[in-house]
This record gives sequence, C-alpha cells and structure tokens, in this order.
Amino acid sequence: MKGRSLAVGMTAALIALPALAEDAAGRWNASVETPQGPFSMVFEFAVDGSQLTGTMSNDFMGATPISDGMVEGDELSFKLSFEGGPGGTMTINYKGKVEGDELVLTSTFEGAPPGGGPAEQTLTATRAN
Repeated sequence: MKGRSLAVGMTAALIALPALAEDAAGRWNASVETPQGPFSMVFEFAVDGSQLTGTMSNDFMGATPISDGMVEGDELSFKLSFEGGPGGTMTINYKGKVEGDELVLTSTFEGAPPGGGPAEQTLTATRAN
C-alpha cells in the first residue's frame, strides 16, 4: 500500500513540474533604475518542456530575442545579446524565479557593462494582464 501511495505521489509531482514551467509563459513588465532614469522593458516568454524562448523589448531598442533559455520548475535562465557599440557584442545573463505573478530576475553582464553601471542587478517583473 505504501508503494502505491509513493507511486501516486511521484506521478503527481512529475505532472506538476510542466505546470510550474508554464507559469513563466506570457508577458512580464519590468523596470530598472539607470543614471538616466527608469528603463522600462517587456519580457515575452513561451515554454516548451524545459525550453524557454521569447523576447525582451522596450521603446528604445525594439524587440531582442532571448537565447539559451531554460526552465526547471519555477526557475528560469536565458541570455540577451546586443550587437554594436564600442565594445562589440554585449551579453547579459538572466536567472530568475517565478513567484505567483512576480518574476524575480538577476542580470549579470559578461564583461564590463557600458557606462560603468552595475555588473549585477536584481529586478522584479510583474505579469501583464
């Protein structure tokens, strides 16, 4: 009897993992403080199994596709790469966790960020309705 209960519990847990991953799907609004004032952005995510795809967009740069997107339970990670400027390509690594209608993200720049900003920053995005 205990074995059957354990099997049912394990099956329920495995079924719940994709549901948690789906929580990352959708549109998320975020803003970070910069020396020039708030910088608003919108993340749009799609989830297929453990793969995360989507874009980050804002009024200044338009839409930028994410790369290397992964989802595991309520945690996710992805990269944004921007071409151009004096340093060539700039890549920002993101790691985050979905907490209901909030997505807490930590961004880490590969190399020095332009303008001497913080190398690591935390932001909270909210699910768009």
